[in-house]
Amino acid sequence: MTSGGGEGNRYITASSNLMEVFREKVKFMQGWKSGSTPSNHDRLELYAYQKVAVNGDAPSSLPPSANTAERTKYQAWRSKSGKSQEDAMRLYIQEADRQLRVYGSTNIDNRESMTPNNNSRTPQTTPNENINNINASISIPRGIAAIPLLCAAVAESRKAYLRRLGQTTLETAWWKRQESLCAPPGSLSALPESLLLQIARFIEHITLTPADIGSRRNLIASFCWPLHKSLLALWMMIILYITTIKSALHICGIIVWGSRRTGLSLDREWVEITPLVTHSIQVMCEPHQPLTSRLVGLILLPFLTMVNFIKRSIANITLASLSMILILCATWWYWLLTVPFLMWCLLCTAFSVGFCSVIIEFAGV
Repeated sequence: MTSGGGEGNRYITASSNLMEVFREKVKFMQGWKSGSTPSNHDRLELYAYQKVAVNGDAPSSLPPSANTAERTKYQAWRSKSGKSQEDAMRLYIQEADRQLRVYGSTNIDNRESMTPNNNSRTPQTTPNENINNINASISIPRGIAAIPLLCAAVAESRKAYLRRLGQTTLETAWWKRQESLCAPPGSLSALPESLLLQIARFIEHITLTPADIGSRRNLIASFCWPLHKSLLALWMMIILYITTIKSALHICGIIVWGSRRTGLSLDREWVEITPLVTHSIQVMCEPHQPLTSRLVGLILLPFLTMVNFIKRSIANITLASLSMILILCATWWYWLLTVPFLMWCLLCTAFSVGFCSVIIEFAGV
């Protein structure tokens, strides 16, 4: 009897602690000022988990008078139905922490809120050289803000990857929860990211489909592990490419049409966005980063060298920006031919490493 009472008390204490953390997280998110605007999908995710945690499952139907916004919220709420309120609280906390990492914050340092949950997704601990340290007043693009997070995800070992997949379902799959970061989902600019995410989701679906978790799934997951890491590296490459191309197009527009007509600022593009890209490349090349991240950083290192050289040589911001555009155009063969070829070689290498991983897993090493 004493033992049973102790177990009951521990359960009540755990539930109370979870409720307290959940309430604090909800209060925090209600006053959160993000560095970049969260997508509607992410806003609805938090809304749905909070509704299930507080009110339980969604009702079976809505009144006919409900408007479009109410129906959208209802569908999000209903998509989470079937979860317990405790699970909804945990998922809300996890999703809130993920959004804090992705979107950043303009009013506080949120690094202490970045506690990862290795049981449900790829580890998301960011390195000390957080991109937010460049300048707290800069509104960091979502893609650039996610680079440290993706670097940490690439560092996941094979055993950690297999252990995580063993605790993951198709519903809580990591790639399934991701969306394009450099452009609104469904837009033309988001097409490269969308294609990559579809491929990654397909591979992830294959690893989670087999019923025999102990053997067959582990063999398939061991083969897909290097592909998972390579796709993360390719995603970082796409983010940096899209961010740089957008900035270059903005600079061209400003030089041709002027800041007043375009509504853009040359200072922002050259003083803020370009340094963010070069800082990301520099961080990816550092020794503590996983090999895959360092390879991507080394491939893009010529861009970092070019920007640093221009900044040291040319003081005028307009001439410096124009010089960067001209050099990028002159070296188009490297960015449009050599870099894609190197990334293709990385994917081919991932296939080879995948077969080696299967042999290692089959041997029980």
